[in-house]
Amino acid sequence: MMFLEIELPAILSSEVAAATPFRILTLLIFAAAVIHTLMANHFTSLAKKVDSAHARKERGRKGPKKVSFFAETLYFLGEVEIIFALWVVPLVIVITSFYGWDDVIQYLNSRIYVEPFFIVVVMSLASTRPIIKMAEKGMKAVANLFGGSTKAWWLALLTIGPILGSLITEAAAMTITALLFKEKLFEQSPSKRLAYATLGVMFVHFSVGGLLTNFAAPPALTLSRCWNWELSDFFSQFGMRVIIGILIVNALYFFFLRKDFDHLKPARGEKVNEEPHGAIPFWVTAVHLVLLVWIVMMAHYPPVFLGSYLLFLGFHQATRHHQYALNLKRPLMVGLFLAGLVIHGGFQGWWIKPLLGDLGFGAMMLSGTILTAFNENTTVAYLACFLDDLSPRLQYALVSGLVAGGGLTIIAHAPNPIGRALLQPYFKKGISPWNLFLGALIPTLIFLSIFYFFPAIKGIS
Repeated sequence: MMFLEIELPAILSSEVAAATPFRILTLLIFAAAVIHTLMANHFTSLAKKVDSAHARKERGRKGPKKVSFFAETLYFLGEVEIIFALWVVPLVIVITSFYGWDDVIQYLNSRIYVEPFFIVVVMSLASTRPIIKMAEKGMKAVANLFGGSTKAWWLALLTIGPILGSLITEAAAMTITALLFKEKLFEQSPSKRLAYATLGVMFVHFSVGGLLTNFAAPPALTLSRCWNWELSDFFSQFGMRVIIGILIVNALYFFFLRKDFDHLKPARGEKVNEEPHGAIPFWVTAVHLVLLVWIVMMAHYPPVFLGSYLLFLGFHQATRHHQYALNLKRPLMVGLFLAGLVIHGGFQGWWIKPLLGDLGFGAMMLSGTILTAFNENTTVAYLACFLDDLSPRLQYALVSGLVAGGGLTIIAHAPNPIGRALLQPYFKKGISPWNLFLGALIPTLIFLSIFYFFPAIKGIS
């Protein structure tokens, strides 16, 4: 079958790494999806204008009010989470035109959707009331050491959250951290500068924080398997550098944002979730925690963690008087976003491999950072596995670039869409890609400097 021509390993081999018409078209579609993502806020703004104009016309009409189909379509096009899945449609048309429908089905079936499924499950479980309250107690203990103020919560969340991501997975830790940020910071109407700085720092920290272990972050897990890096390798190479970098960035941003904290407004009285009555029994929290740990341990076995999640849904229903209402919309949307990235990413290896094939230490680190901003670092990490001749020096440089650039865009790192989905309502005009980039730029440069000037691989110095 012609499908073998578009299978990922074949795309990456030197014999087929040429700009054929098919590959150019798939690259253009991928580029269009990236541009669409960066312009999502413009669709939302236009939708609001069209909707307002339509509402004015409807005021004078008698009978049931109609919705604007055009406005609803624009709202749909402004939903970041559906964009890459939406652009799968023209991709499917192109594959069908070149290879036929059977090969489309075989290609889609060959992609690995473990991460999207897992993120849906862990995001849903991590946002339950028992888990949130347990995490809040731990964070509160740390925040109280510094007075328990909003500033103290800010420091605690941006220090502990990323490190927690290396233990319970970045997706779970991002969900918990973003939910707590909603209540502890964003309900107080932070300034635009404070809001984007917090978002940018959080995204960068969670990207680099995943390097403390070899099992919680998808890029680390991918590279540990193909390069045989163990937990001790990751921690010895990146551990203290990541922790020191997090502390430096937090201290620097805390100093420059100190006046913004002083101008926070009192919380508007809105609750992140409607709070059920009564304390949560210990055994309910214990069941949630055991399920979360179990699902994290089984993160690479979909039948196990999906089956376990179905059992959890039954437990959630039986203890609903202690729970928040279960909302699967956002987890499913984030999973859809990542599934779209997985599908598009399978066709990008033909140009990424030659780009990384013959670079020096600094150029490799910078290239990894730039590629991550537009390709999602797990995808680039997977493609890096096919670069058989990378020295330990260049492997270190590539990993450093992949994680340092993970906060520059929404699509750069898998947990970013989770944070965006949970905090988007607090940005009046939606999260601006440019402002997010600026918020993440300085932390990115700080981590790149630490990784570049203080490398930890034998033979690098």
